[in-house]
Amino acid sequence: MENKIYTILPGGTKKEYDVIVSFVSKATGKGYIVYTDNENDSDNKLKVFASTFDPQTREYLGVIEAKEEWAQIVKLVDNLTK
Repeated sequence: MENKIYTILPGGTKKEYDVIVSFVSKATGKGYIVYTDNENDSDNKLKVFASTFDPQTREYLGVIEAKEEWAQIVKLVDNLTK
């Protein structure tokens, strides 16, 4: 996967994000991508986002809603920052 992804915001503006990590979960069989826009939130912490994607087409599939999936992503990101 490339190190950058892009979205088109309302009004047609293109926004760039840096990919932190992408992976396919053995548990769910889904592809996940963790990324940032390098902006900080109100607590001055880096904003980090995650989504599901199709690893073959690299197309965005949707938001992550299951607590188990979020737990897996948080664990992975925590391990990357140690």
